[in-house]
This record gives sequence, structure tokens and C-alpha cells, in this order.
Amino acid sequence: MTAATGHRRAVLLAALVCTALASMALVTRRAHGQSPPSRPSGTVVVSNMSDGTATVIDAATGAVRATLTTGAGPHEVATSHDGRWAVVTNYGVRGAPGNSITVIDVAADSVVRTLLLGEYQRPHGVAFLPGDTLLVVTSEARQVVLTVDVRDARVVMTQRTRGRGSHMLAIDAAARRLVTSNVIDGTVSRLAPSGADTADVFPVAGAVEGIAITPDGRHVWVGSNRDSLVVVLDYATGTPVDTLRGFGMPYRLAVTPDGQTVVVSDPVRGEVRAFDAASRKARWTIVVPRDSLVATAEVPESPSPEGIALSHDSRWAFVTLQGRNRLATIDVARGVIVGYAPTGVWSDGVAYSPVTAARR
Repeated sequence: MTAATGHRRAVLLAALVCTALASMALVTRRAHGQSPPSRPSGTVVVSNMSDGTATVIDAATGAVRATLTTGAGPHEVATSHDGRWAVVTNYGVRGAPGNSITVIDVAADSVVRTLLLGEYQRPHGVAFLPGDTLLVVTSEARQVVLTVDVRDARVVMTQRTRGRGSHMLAIDAAARRLVTSNVIDGTVSRLAPSGADTADVFPVAGAVEGIAITPDGRHVWVGSNRDSLVVVLDYATGTPVDTLRGFGMPYRLAVTPDGQTVVVSDPVRGEVRAFDAASRKARWTIVVPRDSLVATAEVPESPSPEGIALSHDSRWAFVTLQGRNRLATIDVARGVIVGYAPTGVWSDGVAYSPVTAARR
């Protein structure tokens, strides 16, 4: 045996030993319950615009646990940080604006109260603040962001957005930064949650709607329905740092809690796409199957992926398919749909909770 042959065999043996040790480590992790789950746990809550209902879905099985009555035209959903509560904004229907928020006990699968907002009509984008007793919610009709006490429906304060059609909102992980998308003006407003009644307004593009802010608060991703593009803004200055093209309608955007991935739904193209949050490079595209389309789809001949929610561990995305009356569960790392669940008619907003159903 030559020296070279002996060296190659030694290298091969070392590689085999390393592989065996790695396999043993993997088996050990699995034996101790450390392998990633193959299915999500928890609960998903979906708003159904046409039904005036919310569907409560078991995330692991896709089974519908409850269908709950909300106000008319429920649009967006948010869950508390601990997952105990879900809230649904009742936007209303054409000619009859809504002005209420439905509060749901997630574990009990039940509506516990309705928050009446009085003059503040067309509530839409919504999020819980730390402590889970206060909500921030847009009133599109009044062009304000409300801070609302969930316990008694008291409006603690109002902040003007200085933009028409303030539809969606987003806050950073520390709840120090808040932004709204102003559809009519094509602008983004920047406010401090529960802070002074002042807003900085930045022009972006036509009919901006979908909006998300990175957990560190540095960047804001905004979708333009009219111009079919996504603009990434520097939060501190409001200036664009990147523009992504090739969309039909980037309707909703969501950043994973780990800050690594941005998920975008596109009902016009019938796609869900993911991007690296740092490099803004595309990671994957899912062309949603077009079987079982409903005749009343908002986007004809499209499964119409719309609302997006993300699991707390950043592994799962839940996307409403308005054109199929379904919820799709997506493995974020692999970019594949792993399951579907039924919803009501015209499923729209969606939120995730790690809480499971209470034992009955």
C-alpha cells in the first residue's frame, strides 16, 4: 500500500466515523424529542367576509373546531402574544360600515365579547400591544389609529395617520414602531404606538395595502396593488432601499418572527412567494393548485391566496385561499403546501395561536 493510498483510506475512515457520529446524534435528538415537528400545533383563526363568521381550526389536524358568529364583513384577525385571545375586526359591508371588534377565547372556541367603537367606523388592521390588554386598530373611515382597551372597549387614544384609506397596520417586535398603509394616497404613515398624535408620511406607490415591518424595526415591506411591486423602506428615513417586481398583486406580506423570511401572497397570479429578508432574494414560489375554485371568487379563475399568519417558531405559514374557501398550511423552509383546511365563504384574515383547545 502506497502512502497516498493509506492517506485516502484514513480520510475515508474519518469521514465514515463522522457520518456515523452525526447519525447517532440525530437519533439521540429524536429520541429526546428534539426533532422538529412534522406538523404545526396550536390554533388558526380565519375570518370569513361573506359569512360574517370566524372559523377556528386545529393547526395540527386541519379540523374545524368551531364556526363563530362575528359582525358583518369581518376582515382582519390578530391574536394576543400569549395566544389566549383572538380579535376580529368587523369592517362591514357595502353601504353599511362596521364599527366593532369580536373577541374570541381561543381555548374555549367561543366569543366572549364585542367591542363597540362608536364613530370609528371601518376598523381593519389590528394588533395587540405588549401586556395583551390594549389593541391598536385602524379606523379607515376616520383616518386614525385607535388604542383600545380590550377589557371594556374604551378608546384610550387616537392618532391621526394623515393618510386616506388607512387600511393595514404593522408593528415591530418591541412595539415601539407602527406603520399604516394608506391605500387611496399610496403612502405609509409612521407613528409611535400609544404615543403623540403625530405621523410622518412617506409616498410609496399606487394603492399600497399589504405591509409588514421586520422584528428589529429597521425595514418596512410594502405591497402596491396597482403597480404590482413590493417596496422596501428604511424605517428611520422612510426612503426606499429596494424594489421587487414581477408580481400580479402583492396583497399581503408577513415577516417570520425570526426575521429571516418574508412571505408574500399574490391573488392575481395565484402564488405564494418567499424572500430572504436580508438579501431580498427569492427563496421559493408556490403556484397554488386551481382545483375546486368557487364561482364567486374575488379574482376569477384564481385560488386567490390572501391572508398570511406565521407560527411563533417561524416554521409554518397559514394562508387563506379566498377562491377555494380553504386555508393552506405551508412548510416555510421547504416552500411546500402540507395540508388544507375548510373555511367559510370568502376567507380573508388569519392569525395563529400556540394555544390548543381546552379539554371538555
